[in-house]
This record gives sequence, structure tokens and C-alpha cells, in this order.
Amino acid sequence: MIATGLSAAILLLVSGNILAASCISSSTITSPYKALTDPSIAWKLLFLSSFLILSNTVLGPHFSYDERSVEDLRIPIVSFYGYLLSGFFTGFGTRLGNGCTSGHGICGMARLSKRSIVAVVIFMGTAWGTATLTAPGVPFDNITDFLRTDEVPTTFYNRWLGFGVSMSFVVLTVCALYNLWRTKERNIRVGVKSRHQEEGSTPQDNKGQSFQDNNQMTLPQQQEAEDDVHVVINDSIHKLIPAGVAGGIFAVGLAVSEMVLQSKVFGFLNLYLFVDEGGFDPTLLTVMVGGCIISFISYQFVKPFSLFPDNPYARESPIVARKFEIPTGNVIDAPLIVGAFFFGVGWGIGGLCPGPAMFLAACGSEPILYYWWPTFIVGSFLAQKIKGRLQGHSCTKFYALVQ
Repeated sequence: MIATGLSAAILLLVSGNILAASCISSSTITSPYKALTDPSIAWKLLFLSSFLILSNTVLGPHFSYDERSVEDLRIPIVSFYGYLLSGFFTGFGTRLGNGCTSGHGICGMARLSKRSIVAVVIFMGTAWGTATLTAPGVPFDNITDFLRTDEVPTTFYNRWLGFGVSMSFVVLTVCALYNLWRTKERNIRVGVKSRHQEEGSTPQDNKGQSFQDNNQMTLPQQQEAEDDVHVVINDSIHKLIPAGVAGGIFAVGLAVSEMVLQSKVFGFLNLYLFVDEGGFDPTLLTVMVGGCIISFISYQFVKPFSLFPDNPYARESPIVARKFEIPTGNVIDAPLIVGAFFFGVGWGIGGLCPGPAMFLAACGSEPILYYWWPTFIVGSFLAQKIKGRLQGHSCTKFYALVQ
């Protein structure tokens, strides 16, 4: 509970970024080339690498086994088709709605974002309805029976399979860091040559080199562009250590709170268990509320979001970066509504959102790796394709759109 909020607070106050597990994962998985070449994404890769390695080597053996899902018949075991649909709807919804339980729930609610409040209400309501209507023993179970199975998984933890997944991200991270270092060195060399050109001389070491866009830009424009690139690169480098620390803390928070266990999610989302003695599990609620409170406190040190305008400790910029990168939009548009709805459906079917799914992938959970994540990626791609068509439709326009 505290660790999850602390991870979000570190990213916010030190780096200026928000903890959005769905955006961090989808932006690196669906666009690996951009993740390698865009300096601003390097911190996301290090966050994931730290999260995955710690989950695989330290946390997985102790927190990946879901005993209740095996022994309690009230908790469903997700079938092959359930994982496929859950992954697809979760990927589609989180990409379209720009967030999940961490981005909208812990970070967005903490800054009192109207978009996040609406998204949380929609996906929580949809998840409650979906998990309840597809639970074992409900009157409709003959219709939704294909989403569940009686076959108990043979393995909950496959160290070497999970290690292979984790190391693939480590290799990707190393390549991105190397590219970041080369970009920094190249930017320094170009900056030196530009200054010599401005002074009317060129050092011997720079003979034969060409300056990009030299004929299209004036020297002041060149210098301004170089400074912008230099700031982006420096910010990216400074964000690496906080991202690695935050990724590890996030993994610990999910594991210790047992949010990586699907039975914890189903134990809260299935409304029948509220009246079934010993069935209801409030862990999900306490984790979200606790994480949101810690995140809310951290936002009081961010000047635009602090409820106390005269707070002398509120900052205009994060500790290591030039500016905060926090969404400020308040438009309740069609992508937000549709995305939150489909995320709720996917979450209610599979009991998984991107954060716990990343943990279980690092543990080598075969259904998560073979079924859930592939369809999550497909859903994310599809959402990105149609997002532009829905963008700009207000809430009222959305009703006309679907009629």
C-alpha cells in the first residue's frame, strides 16, 4: 500500500513523471524502435528492467502462488479464452483511455483530475459488473462458462522462462542507454562545432564534418535547437536512477500487498462475495486508497497542483528534470469513456491490470505470457489506430456517435 504510493511519489517529485503502468508498458512493447532511439523513453525501460528483474529473482518465488484460486471454488480460474479476451480488452481500453488503476486511480485521483475520476468510476463499475456476472455459480454461468475453467494450472512460477523475459528488457535497456550515451556525445561534438562556426573559425579536429541543417537554420536557431536537445538528453540521464528505484519499489508494493494474485481482485470485484461469509477481500480497496493518499501528499509539493498556494515547499520543477510532465486535460471525451469501459471489462474477466501482469510475466506465468500479453499488444495497436478518429468527441457527441 505505502510502497505503491511511494513509487509514484518518487517518479513525480524527482523525475516529474507519473506512474502509469499501462502507458509505460505499451509504449515500450508496441514501439521497440522508438524506445531504443527516443532519449525520453529510456527511463521507462530502466523502470521495467528493475521491476522485472526484482520480480523474477527475489519476489516471484514467494508471492506468485495463488492458493485461494486453487482451493476456493468461489474464485474463478481464468480459461484460455478468458485470458485472450481479458488481455485484448485491457490493452485496448488502457491505450484508448490513457490509463489504468495506477495512472488514473493512484496518480490521477490524487491530483483531483476530472478525467481520472470519471475513468475510475466507469472502469470500477464495469469491472464489478463483469466479475459478478461471470463468477462461478451465477445464474448466467452457462453463458459465460467459456471464460472459466476447472483445470488448475500446473505451474505458477517458471524462473527461467520469466528470467528470459526479464533479460530481454535488460538487453533492450542496455541498447537504449548506449544509444543515449552516443546521442549525448554527438550532441556535444556538434555543439562545439557550431560555436566555432559562430566565432568564424573551425578547429582542425572538425574538418570534414558537416553540421545538420546548417543551410536551413541561422546560427541562433541552431544554438537554440542544440540547447533543447541537450536539455532533453540531460533530463533523460538524470531520470534513470529514480526510475530504477521506483520500478523496484513498485514491484515490492504489488507483491507485498498481494495485488499480483488474481484471487485478491476477484475477491473484491465479485459483488456476490459481499454477502458470502469469508468471501469478500478488501485488499484492493485499501491498496488503491492508501496509494492514492501517498500520491496526493506528493502532489502538494507540486506548485500547480498544491491545494495550498502559499506552500513554500511546493516546487515549480522536479528535482532532477526541467519540468513536470503531468497531464492537464479535463475534457471528458469518447476515448476516455470507451477506453475506461473496455478496461473494466478486461479487468473483470481476467482479474489483471498491466502492473500485476508485468509481475506475473517476470515470474514466467505461461497463461500470462502466451495468451494475455499477446492480445494486450494487439488491443493496444488497435486502440492507437482508432484513437485519432474518436479524439475530440465530447461526451454529448459520443452519445450521437453510438446511436
